[in-house]
Amino acid sequence: MFLIRISIIYFAGFFLITVTTAFAFFPLSWDDLMYQMELRMNWKRVKMETVVQIFDPFSKTEENGIPEHPAAIPARGYKQLIHWKDGEVLVVETQSMEGELLHFYYEYKDDVLSVSLNDNRSFEAEEIMPLQLRFRSKFVEVRNKALQELGIVNKEIDYHIREDNHVFLRIGDLDSGHYALLNPKTYDLSAVYDRIWKSDGSWLDIKIIFNKYETYRWQTYPKVTEYYLDGHLFKRVSVSSVRTLSRLPINRLKEQAIKLRQKQIATLKYDYAL
Repeated sequence: MFLIRISIIYFAGFFLITVTTAFAFFPLSWDDLMYQMELRMNWKRVKMETVVQIFDPFSKTEENGIPEHPAAIPARGYKQLIHWKDGEVLVVETQSMEGELLHFYYEYKDDVLSVSLNDNRSFEAEEIMPLQLRFRSKFVEVRNKALQELGIVNKEIDYHIREDNHVFLRIGDLDSGHYALLNPKTYDLSAVYDRIWKSDGSWLDIKIIFNKYETYRWQTYPKVTEYYLDGHLFKRVSVSSVRTLSRLPINRLKEQAIKLRQKQIATLKYDYAL
């Protein structure tokens, strides 16, 4: 009888360990992941300021006899003032380091305006987009849009083991080169991978790394976001200030958008008249 009890206990323990191990390495479903991410989103309205450094990813300089790679380009740096209301408003004012407005991006529900204001410096909307806020949304459709903008359309979720044996959750298809890695404990975004295709059919790898997570008002956010082209740093975005708001200055921002849109239309009419 004693041997029988020992056998039962052994096999029960073996079964529990096997089942627990299986579940431990079985990734979440898409709906479960979206639910877990939603639980961790606490910001509703935010004013954020960032400083952006630009680098030449393929040049080398020497400082005190030590090769420095890549070389910073201070003249190409800029700063941003961002107003954000989750799922409704995103306004990004991109300015030179001296405070000159270079680009204005306005997104209010379905109304979108993206306009460069300096003839010598133009920006695409993708360049100035604050990815760290896109992925802070409680709304699944906003996070989906952020993934799609980076070419991640496959909602397949799997575990990803990096070369240093760190384990992540992976969204997207590894072979496609378009995927995102998440911390499996906090569900914070760790890195996003993308590709730029060349005319000869080859491509350049883009890697975006979200670093130095901090917590403000019960919400985590990356203090630093770094962009790499084929393994070389070409842009670093550092959050210099973040503050939650009870309301956005939406009337002022809307008026500014209307004025810039009218100016843009007037400029187009003038160009066509020449």
